Amino acid sequence: MAVKIKLKRLGKIREPYYRIVVADARTKRDGRAIEEIGKYHPKADPSLIEVNSERVQHWLSVGAQPTDPVRVLLKITGDWQKFTGEPGTEGTLRTAEPRADKKERFEAAAKESQAGKAAKEGAKESKAASKPSKPVRSSPAKDTAPKDSAPKDSAPTDSAPKDKAPPADAADAATEAPAEADGADAKAADGDSGSGA
Repeated sequence: MAVKIKLKRLGKIREPYYRIVVADARTKRDGRAIEEIGKYHPKADPSLIEVNSERVQHWLSVGAQPTDPVRVLLKITGDWQKFTGEPGTEGTLRTAEPRADKKERFEAAAKESQAGKAAKEGAKESKAASKPSKPVRSSPAKDTAPKDSAPKDSAPTDSAPKDKAPPADAADAATEAPAEADGADAKAADGDSGSGA
């Protein structure tokens, strides 16, 4: 009895996936198998290839012949090189990165959604604040008030409060400055009269 290692097709139209099986060469493609030793999903990115290496080596050693597509898959996994003694037993199989947990992905998406909503609300508030407000007509009572008096709500423009007296050093400096200026004017006046004589 001739034994083959071949692919058994499963799945829908245009959505195939395969099982790697050991079967009699005379059976149908999707017929009865002796043993399933792996699976192959070509539509996944990258393609999913899982092979029970120990069982593949057993069946190859007892004379099972792989079909051409299965031989290519075994070369990718490195099992064919291991059987024939060729270099490259590690194979060239690419594996997909592990996917994050569904709960973690959901929480991350929820945080992004909340951040987006907060940004939209912040943009609306800043837009409303930046719009110029309409000028308000002043009433006659406000026009009669003196213009140089500060409103009660606004802070005084001086660094010192108005109801407190200025510090002693500031008062001394204020009285000395006019006195020095008067003395300088007097000396200048004396100098003019002296230079003319």
